[in-house]
Amino acid sequence: MSKKTSSKTEPARGPVYVYGLDENGKPRGARFPEHRDNIVSAAMDMGCRIVIDATPEFSGIATKLPAGRIYSSGKAFLPNIRKDLLEKLMAAGKGISIAKSKGGNGAAHPDPGGSSTRSPITSGLPRSWDAIDAGHMVLIHESPEDGWWEAVVQVRDGEILTLRFRDYPKQPTFVRHINTVALVNPGPL
Repeated sequence: MSKKTSSKTEPARGPVYVYGLDENGKPRGARFPEHRDNIVSAAMDMGCRIVIDATPEFSGIATKLPAGRIYSSGKAFLPNIRKDLLEKLMAAGKGISIAKSKGGNGAAHPDPGGSSTRSPITSGLPRSWDAIDAGHMVLIHESPEDGWWEAVVQVRDGEILTLRFRDYPKQPTFVRHINTVALVNPGPL
């Protein structure tokens, strides 16, 4: 039996800018020519800020970022950047917060309130099954031999979740009932 492949692709959106500090505190950043789920997912896993619908002021500064790459494994390559460029991006990014895009992934959009929040995948783990929504990471049980795997919720339709493996973004999405997933401890309130 052969698997059916879907010819549907997500419509391309404008450039994506990713920036932040790596685990060693070094400034990193990159620009990508168009919005793709794997770019946003990889950047959120790295704890970076993601700006999709950038203001003209922000875009003017962010065009100085080097080009980034996404490997077939789903990992992102973000080159080192100068500290002063990161500071300029942070200053221009004030008033931009992480919000859910139509596809359910975290993406930065203008926020007139000036607040800043983090990606649901990196810090907004659901605290209950009722709180599970698109962009949240949950654990799914594959089989007794394969064990538990991290998956990202793509769509929630009542009690049915459409999921994608977090570490294997090229694998097709799959469906599970909400009662069959496990939650990751989100830490203190």
